[in-house]
Amino acid sequence: MSDQESELIVSYLTLRKMIGWIGLLMPVSVRLGAWIFEGIRTTDSISAYYYTGMRDVFVSTLVLVGILLTCYRTRNIWDNVLSIVSGIAAIGIGLFPIEPTFAAEVLQKFPDMGSEKCYVNRGLLGYHFIFVSTFFALSFYMVYFRFRAFTPGSPTRQKLIRNSIYKWCGLAMLAAFIMIGYLAVFNKGASIFWPETIAVVAFATAWVVKGRIILKDPVA
Repeated sequence: MSDQESELIVSYLTLRKMIGWIGLLMPVSVRLGAWIFEGIRTTDSISAYYYTGMRDVFVSTLVLVGILLTCYRTRNIWDNVLSIVSGIAAIGIGLFPIEPTFAAEVLQKFPDMGSEKCYVNRGLLGYHFIFVSTFFALSFYMVYFRFRAFTPGSPTRQKLIRNSIYKWCGLAMLAAFIMIGYLAVFNKGASIFWPETIAVVAFATAWVVKGRIILKDPVA
């Protein structure tokens, strides 16, 4: 392997790890930041932190993840298309806010936030869940099916374990989506923060493992 090929491999592994670490840190950072600096203990959705002082962290994190995803490439053209579309969807999640009703604790402190008196409530509402659904549907497909797609005929033990982790992460994402859908249909108004967090953590874990921060193949 040439030095240039080795450099490219390191670069793509770093990109994968960046996507994973950013995803892992985002739910924790917005929740802790809102609690420490504003006394807001929780919201009914991760996206509702848009209406807290952690808005810039929430939006910039999603935009960065979206940019990284659009830059992700494999040997399969459809993988590249999926990553580009999911990257655009991630950016859309940050730029098209969720309805402020999901930030109940914030609304109690600032009732006008839910009215036209408040500027932040005049964004392009109503499109958020389209981007969320697109992002997580494509992310599930990538993690569960495509992350194992290029397994060699004689995989290493580490590769087999990584494949197993991708599978379980995908299943965790699917279970979280089902729970979110159930709550949305049968228990409207219920918090979806923790199912969302499970989905995000599973997504991020798969990317961290894909970046081979652990379970690296032995050097030949």
